[in-house]
Amino acid sequence: MIKNYILISFRNLRKHFPYALINISGLGLGLATCLLLVTWITHELSYDRFHTKADRIYRGSLEYGFGGRVSRIAVSPTALLPAMLTLPEAETGVRVYNPSARNAFVVKYGEKLFLENDFYAADSTFFDVFTHELVQGDAGRALADPYTVVITESMARKYFGNEDAIGKTLLVNNVQDYTVTGVVKDVPSNSLLQFDFVASFHSMPPGRTEPSWWSANYQTFVVLQPNADLQALADKTNNIVKEAVGSDVSGGNYVKYNFTPLTDLYLKSDFYGEPEVVSDIRYVYIFTAIAILVLVIACINYVNLSTARATDRAREVGVRKIVGALRNQLFVQFIGESLLITTFAFCFAYMLALLMLPLFNELTGKTFSAAILFEPSFAALSIVALVAIAMASGAYPALAIASFKPVSVLKGNFRTSGRGIWLRKSLVVIQFGISVVLITGTLIIVRQLDFIQGKKLGYDRENTIILSLDAETNKAFESLSTELLRSGAAVHVGRGSESPVNILGGYSITTDDSQGINTTGLVADEGYIPAMGIEIIAGRNFTKADLERAQKDTAYVFILNESALTALYIDANDAIGMPVTIGERRGEIVGVVRDFHFASLHENIGPLAIFPEQQFNKVFIRMPQGDVAANLDKIRSICASVIPHRPFDFEFLDQQYSALYANEQRMGTVFIIFATLAIIIACLGLLGLVSFSAAQKTKEIGIRKVLGATAGSIVVLITKDFTKLVLIAIALGLPLAYWAMSQWLDDFAYKTDIGIWPTVIASSICITIALGTAGYQAIKAALVDPARTLRNE
Repeated sequence: MIKNYILISFRNLRKHFPYALINISGLGLGLATCLLLVTWITHELSYDRFHTKADRIYRGSLEYGFGGRVSRIAVSPTALLPAMLTLPEAETGVRVYNPSARNAFVVKYGEKLFLENDFYAADSTFFDVFTHELVQGDAGRALADPYTVVITESMARKYFGNEDAIGKTLLVNNVQDYTVTGVVKDVPSNSLLQFDFVASFHSMPPGRTEPSWWSANYQTFVVLQPNADLQALADKTNNIVKEAVGSDVSGGNYVKYNFTPLTDLYLKSDFYGEPEVVSDIRYVYIFTAIAILVLVIACINYVNLSTARATDRAREVGVRKIVGALRNQLFVQFIGESLLITTFAFCFAYMLALLMLPLFNELTGKTFSAAILFEPSFAALSIVALVAIAMASGAYPALAIASFKPVSVLKGNFRTSGRGIWLRKSLVVIQFGISVVLITGTLIIVRQLDFIQGKKLGYDRENTIILSLDAETNKAFESLSTELLRSGAAVHVGRGSESPVNILGGYSITTDDSQGINTTGLVADEGYIPAMGIEIIAGRNFTKADLERAQKDTAYVFILNESALTALYIDANDAIGMPVTIGERRGEIVGVVRDFHFASLHENIGPLAIFPEQQFNKVFIRMPQGDVAANLDKIRSICASVIPHRPFDFEFLDQQYSALYANEQRMGTVFIIFATLAIIIACLGLLGLVSFSAAQKTKEIGIRKVLGATAGSIVVLITKDFTKLVLIAIALGLPLAYWAMSQWLDDFAYKTDIGIWPTVIASSICITIALGTAGYQAIKAALVDPARTLRNE
């Protein structure tokens, strides 16, 4: 019997090949989408779960309130870990930071010289906290001594080739030798800390000084004892903090630390200034929804075509029931056909996913290999999904067909009944409603991204490059600046601690009348503001004399932005000459700049203080309008002459700005692609339904044409019902799309208006594609010679 069912299934696929092809290709496209998106979603959710102690690792992050403004930042001071390790709840912990993030390290071995941005520093307990396998060296001793470093296998090959790396010496920043004491396997892509080097924390200045509560630039991770109470640890830690800094914090001001599970940091961090690249759990939800919606559309195609073609199978079912077939046997037969089609669709989906994987990697910024699709756990999940989809999409058609009454069927009454019509209409509405949501969402995302790129930021990001600044470059800066300006390759040259794209430094600012607020701080010289094109609206810019006095700690001068003055209730004209204190720096305000965006457009512009000091990390070079390549060649030549110790490496300021919205850019691209796939799959289903509808009305069309009906009236006859369904889908889908995208836009402090045009364009696209799909098949049916359709009557 089973052999007979399989034989009948293959005969039906061959007999109705166009419908089978539509089912397989539509379902295959939907499944391929799901395979790729599930790969990405699984990877995102797996971050840092590979660590043995992952469920007990927490990061302490600073929260402080000052002047009524609360700041939550993703770092902590050096004193936090020693304080926590005195508590019984703490098993161990580690302080980690990446000093090369703002200013790439120069690493040299022999004649090999490279710039490295992932040169981390950590306590000797790093490998006790995090599970990274050392292939050479002792994990317990590798970071115990100053000026020791553990490197990844990739770095070992890069610097030493096939030589043994242990004991080799790397010259860092042309100043200090570091001895390689360990080689660790390359860091997994689903690790928050993406290091190439980990040096001993005591190699860096913070590790050689007394722990401080006031310099919060580090990540502190603590491992709780098994079954320890996190809240108890937090309460005891904050009591220690209160005792340590209480004399410096008064009134309603406070300092405390929050503890976040390591496994939540990548997707769920709500702290400002994350030192590592993080994502957002909302993108996981969005891509999960897209995967489900596309798969739903594909399954709807199968249900629609199966129920529509039920009349063609009715006589077969009637005959089988007459000769004794039971209802459950018929159900198994048609579920088997569904399983067969789903299996073919899965095979097609896997081939398509393999072909699309390189493009998908480019879209998402990941490096998935084809092997991930064939991992045992993933393959097992795919098989379970195959059976579930076959059952879900085939159950209703199988039940509907198996329940036919043989007497009614064999009399031909079923063909004219309305069974299944409302279901098919409802499913078409759902299909195109989902498509409308995806198309509208895509248009609004693209509109917001265009708004971001076109937004006036308050500084000029065009034709500006950024160079890293080390001690040697800083010494030669005057010569470098003079040569760059003399060559004509630069119109302005300045130094600063950070790019205006994303300034993170946090300080407190107080006036003599005790007004105080939290503010973002930027260290800059006299060339920074002109190089960035920032507008001074009151007072003056810095001078070289200001910088010299600040470097000697004899006097400070400050430039504030408009938001800082607003928070301090100071008028711009009254601010000039006013004494203020920023951190421990006492000085006066000499200038006011117009507000500019120094963070993502997700954030409102906040208070900002700019002051000259000696902690410069970057050189900013504004090039003239014209031949960018020629100017870069000149700059490269000058750098090779003036600062030969450092490889020439630069970044465009506008690229840094675009990188702030990498997630949004990727989401927009993914939305475009998968919205297109959704509409293609929906149109495949519509094509099948219209084709079947036209086939059912073949003789009716022939009679109408003989009686004088035009081709146009025949097309209207076939497509009008489907057009109504598409219009209903648009009416239902647009409000949902509007609500969903309003929620997404609410995450931006500065955003575009949704307006009416995205909804109009989405509706037009949906109607045009639907009518084009249905109309093509209807025109084919309308142009058939009636003599061919009526000759057998």
